[in-house]
Amino acid sequence: MTGIITFFLSVAFLCFVLLALRAASHATPDMSLAYKAALPVAILGAICGFTISLIRVGRPRTTR
Repeated sequence: MTGIITFFLSVAFLCFVLLALRAASHATPDMSLAYKAALPVAILGAICGFTISLIRVGRPRTTR
C-alpha cells in the first residue's frame, strides 16, 4: 500500500515540477517522464515502509 501512495505522490510532485519548468522555459517537456521517474521512487517507498513495519512489529510495546 505504501508503494502505491508513494507512486501517486511522486507522480503529482513531478508533474508540478515539469509544469513549472515549462512555465519558466516556454518549452513542452515530456510528461511521461513523471511516470518513468516515479516508479523507482515508489519501489523505494514500498521497501522503506515494509522495513519500518517490520521494525515496529519486532519492537516490544511500552506501557505508560
